[in-house]
Amino acid sequence: MLVPANYSVLGMSEEATDQHAARSVLLVDDSMLQLRAWARDLQADGRIVFTATTTAQAMEIVRHEHPEVAIVDLFLGADDGLALTRELKALDGNLFVVVVSGDMSVAHAMASVRAGADDVLVKPFIARDIVRRIESGELVDPDRTSLTLEQIEWEHISRALIESGQNITQAAERLGIYRQTLQRKLRKRGREREE
Repeated sequence: MLVPANYSVLGMSEEATDQHAARSVLLVDDSMLQLRAWARDLQADGRIVFTATTTAQAMEIVRHEHPEVAIVDLFLGADDGLALTRELKALDGNLFVVVVSGDMSVAHAMASVRAGADDVLVKPFIARDIVRRIESGELVDPDRTSLTLEQIEWEHISRALIESGQNITQAAERLGIYRQTLQRKLRKRGREREE
């Protein structure tokens, strides 16, 4: 198989007999360490794995390789996982897109689904299990039924940030807190944003 120099192909798969089988998977994350871990896991499961760290790489892979599943990180450094999800679905409506994040909230999940995501998950997870879930049609995790107080707070903050277009000052006003307080909470979550 010829592989363009600006993206990588990892692993090979056996012919799958299930019509819903995900023989090829695109992994998109800005962390090479995370990509390697997911790719190793999926290769061991006999999948063809493509990796990308940017929107441009991901789009090129979908155009040329036509993977069946894409696992896309919501926060891609300078790129936007939601915008990538919209572009991927516009390019290939049959592509099964899973948006993932370590800081997923209900607001982010709703925005992901509106962007075209077929499933939304919270990191960490085992990539092999996600692909198997897709194949089996099981898209709901019944163990995640109640939120902690910290998760509810993050939901509220996320919603305010989304509604204010990621503007910290406006989000703080919506929340009725000082801007510095919101910045401290974002730093604590590792999500400080520039205005």
